[in-house]
Amino acid sequence: MTSAIKNSLESQQTVRIGFIPLIDCAPFVIAKEKGFFAAEGVPVTLSKEASWASIRDKVTFNILQGAHMLASMPIAASLGVGTLKTAMQTSFTVSHNGNGITVGNILYEELTQYVTQSSDIRNGTALKRYIEERAKHSQPLLRFAVVYPYSSHNYQLRDWLARAGIDPDEEVQIVVIPPVKMIDSLKAGDIDGYCVGEPWNSLAVEAGVGHLLVTGYEIWGSTPEKVFGVNSSWAEQNELTHLAVIRALEKACEWVDHPANQTELLSILSHPDYLNCSVEQLVYGFSAIKPKGKFDWPMEAYQRFSGQEINRPLPSYALWIMGQMHRWHQLPNAATTNLNSMAKQVYRQDIYERASGDHDQEWQWLLSSSQESTWLEDIANGKVRLHPKGILKGFIKSED
Repeated sequence: MTSAIKNSLESQQTVRIGFIPLIDCAPFVIAKEKGFFAAEGVPVTLSKEASWASIRDKVTFNILQGAHMLASMPIAASLGVGTLKTAMQTSFTVSHNGNGITVGNILYEELTQYVTQSSDIRNGTALKRYIEERAKHSQPLLRFAVVYPYSSHNYQLRDWLARAGIDPDEEVQIVVIPPVKMIDSLKAGDIDGYCVGEPWNSLAVEAGVGHLLVTGYEIWGSTPEKVFGVNSSWAEQNELTHLAVIRALEKACEWVDHPANQTELLSILSHPDYLNCSVEQLVYGFSAIKPKGKFDWPMEAYQRFSGQEINRPLPSYALWIMGQMHRWHQLPNAATTNLNSMAKQVYRQDIYERASGDHDQEWQWLLSSSQESTWLEDIANGKVRLHPKGILKGFIKSED
């Protein structure tokens, strides 16, 4: 860093960055605790927030200058989906993967009665049969929980259900519950299952109160989960500071992913200022060790934090998320055009490249005019799907 840039950054006011106490806030915590922000000349204060709605609103009104966000949140805010329309952007992806769908013991035992082949529970076929049987007797809808209406958890759960022929809006009830309350809600019988990030799936299996059915990776492949999101106006007015924060987070992500740092990482995250829990509760979020149950996590589904293929923002993912919003009736009519433009405005590859110096690879993502005109309906009708290995492999078009 040149002295001129460093002096400019040091003259900036403290940058307030919000986070939700989940394991994938780790890069923000490490960038603060291990001095990566300070090394870039950025004074940062981390603000522990209670909900994704709080994160969104505080970034909207510049109470927070940036935040640990769901990957879909800057898109939803920029489109005015579920909130006041505010231009937000991300130039850095914090993590991929980590989600799973878990059901309680009672539901799992019921599903075993509706199996004709070994894959029926994991692919939702047994659940479909059970739901049809319940409907014959006018039994209440099963309840599944997600963490936020505009999240990968909601969209992955809905996609998995729909593939099994289950209507997520008519044949089940989907509710919003904070991740930390998922297991207790499952124990109490308030919900029958959930889609959530780690370690809440592994902890349910370890505690003997739930069964993991499928990972998010098996539904969508490798896809962004959390990002560093900012108010676009702040980013434009504080360009050098924004770039410095991205560089610090990139170094922190490398540190988080290094196996030799895991013991120290878990110790730091367990502190009351951050996740306020035991090291034992955190280990499943990062370790290659998972609890053994009826189904084991594939290695490809583990959460990943570092590498250009992870950290680079992908406008193609914004296109996919807008397709999911349209599919599930969240996207206003005014937001159904100019998809390429919106994706480019929100997922800023140009800023990431300036911060990281990564200009070497060609990342093609733009839709042609004909593709853009049918994109939303093609996703809603299942004619466009993610490649089984994830967003880096692009999309698969079917004419069926």
